Amino acid sequence: MSRARARLAALTLAATGLVPAAGCAARAETGSLRWERPPRVIRPPTLPRDRILTGRLRNDGLQPIDLRARDVRLVDVSGRPVDGARPLFVEAFIRGLYPPTRRPDPLPDSELRRTGQIARIEPGRSAPLTVAWREASPDRSPRRLEYPDGSLPLP
Repeated sequence: MSRARARLAALTLAATGLVPAAGCAARAETGSLRWERPPRVIRPPTLPRDRILTGRLRNDGLQPIDLRARDVRLVDVSGRPVDGARPLFVEAFIRGLYPPTRRPDPLPDSELRRTGQIARIEPGRSAPLTVAWREASPDRSPRRLEYPDGSLPLP
């Protein structure tokens, strides 16, 4: 069996749930995104259960990648989403342009990009990613970042 067919078979088994959860958590990255360098996880000393992950996603593919923050999620070792994880494609806090009572519906793409809710990553380029969450327990710590076309391991 060729390497490509073996990988396709492994991904098919993982998608159908026939691979043990531990095997899924250990898998390497899939898709065109890579960490530009290992992401950093910050643990605020006065908030012992809070975590902030910050890093840059680089597109190693040949096509632009369009991402929505709501489609990016952290998953634990068993593949369950980490509750309360909030991803954004920004490096720092930013306030929206519109007050809550006068927001256009829908918000324009320019505002969604500016506030980190969507990102377009051109081939060979990178974009910031910041994700905040509160750990329920050590066994629910995130192990992987999943996005619609792939996943990346976490430190």
